[in-house]
Amino acid sequence: MTLRKWLVIAILGVLIGTSLPENKVLAGADTTPPNTPSIHAVSDKNTAISGKAESKAHVFAYVESNRIGEATAKNGVYTIQVAKQKVGTRIKVFAIDAAKNKSKSKTITVVKADALKYEATGWVNMRSGASTSDKVITVLPKGTVVEYLGKTGLWYKVKIGTKTGFVSSAYLKSVTTDPVNRYAAPAAKASGTYVRGVLVVNKKYGLPASFNPGVDATAQKGVSAMVAAAAKQGIHLNPFSTFRSYSRQETLYTNYVAKYGKADADTFSARPGHSEHQSGLAFDFGGSDQAHWLKESFGGTIEGKWLAGNAHKYGFVLRYPKGKASITGYQYEPWHYRYVGSALAAKVKVSGKTLEEFLGVKGK
Repeated sequence: MTLRKWLVIAILGVLIGTSLPENKVLAGADTTPPNTPSIHAVSDKNTAISGKAESKAHVFAYVESNRIGEATAKNGVYTIQVAKQKVGTRIKVFAIDAAKNKSKSKTITVVKADALKYEATGWVNMRSGASTSDKVITVLPKGTVVEYLGKTGLWYKVKIGTKTGFVSSAYLKSVTTDPVNRYAAPAAKASGTYVRGVLVVNKKYGLPASFNPGVDATAQKGVSAMVAAAAKQGIHLNPFSTFRSYSRQETLYTNYVAKYGKADADTFSARPGHSEHQSGLAFDFGGSDQAHWLKESFGGTIEGKWLAGNAHKYGFVLRYPKGKASITGYQYEPWHYRYVGSALAAKVKVSGKTLEEFLGVKGK
């Protein structure tokens, strides 16, 4: 056999016996999952979702158990064409790499298009079209918030003031919060009656005298965020009454009965063990004018109106609405709000029902 033939055989042996098996071993040994893909905010007018993902990984989009689309990430980004989704729909994305490793999931909630806003992450050009060759309309300073109108490829059509143009999505970050998940439901405690995971405290269902949790930490986060948000709009909210112990409520109730009589006292004061304040989840709010504190007139103040329109976003429901005394057992209290988490609060708000009606429980 000639030397040339020996060389050809040797080279084939290396290619077949070494290279291919080695590649297979490396692929099979890859057990590292890809990074969790990101997902840009999605509005009810979007026909595509996009974000960043590991290059060449396959990204899947689901709504519950239904796959709504998929795409392969290129150059670190992906775009999945989807049908328009309703406000409140939860879209989940995850990635699978070539070795079949699956990433952790990322979930986002669809919002109304007119509620979708983005913030410039640096000084960025707003152009007349979706290309760097298009005319610069204006330069957006870092931190500028713009309204999202739509997208063309990786360019977002946005609006600020009277100007409308295109900005590269690489220089924008979403400032739209997820109202469903931002303020979680409070954790269940051992004591008390729970219906659909919600602690029920009213004239019929009470708490033991030993139940002394203090202000719920999760609820406090919602309060702090709500007070701060209102302050940015020039509205002063004062959560002047929060957690009350069993003994404190006993003193208050006894004094009210002595002053007003039991029948009247029962319309606005809870018996010890039956006050929501003992749960650590109830807060009484006042505004800048203390003359309206603990009075129905608070509902007509700027603070009372703001709470009525915005409290659910931070996890709170108006506990004793007007005209519902026959259900709750209490007169209208526009100052008394109960923390349940923003997911449930939004549903109760839309329903127009009291918490008792929504949960299907008796109030007295």
